[in-house]
Amino acid sequence: MTQQGILQPIKTTLLLLGIILLLFSCNKKVVYSDYKALKGSKWNQDSVLRFDLTVPDSTILYNLFLNVRNEGRYPYSNLWVFVKIIPPKGPVLHDTIELSLASPEGKWFGHGLGGLYDLKYPYKQTTIFHSAGYYRFEIRQGMRTEDGILTGIRDFGITLDRVN
Repeated sequence: MTQQGILQPIKTTLLLLGIILLLFSCNKKVVYSDYKALKGSKWNQDSVLRFDLTVPDSTILYNLFLNVRNEGRYPYSNLWVFVKIIPPKGPVLHDTIELSLASPEGKWFGHGLGGLYDLKYPYKQTTIFHSAGYYRFEIRQGMRTEDGILTGIRDFGITLDRVN
């Protein structure tokens, strides 16, 4: 076996090890990440998506993201959502958010593969949660459709990351 033939498996092993270390080091920032699948890519305006998470420390900064997976057949360029945050103590917070999913020209934002587009939308950046503990996020779609059913959204999720 030549020296080149011996070095190739070593290079491949080192590359794989580097990728694995990179993935694990990036995920140390993630406190919570979850998606809710929407059956048949249909989201009824009365359907509430619930995400229950624990904020471990109220003294550090976090980034909160809203994650959308939409199909290429989604008929709009945006998505309105109503967000309700129920903290362990204190007042319930309500928010109305418009997520832009496509440019005015119709080009989808986010990453796409096979007609499915994934967008991680910054919602609350460098924010502090005033209490550590259990939080519930309730999210409803706020699009006006004739029958109240929004089609073309496959999954919706949230991600909470620590800020470095």
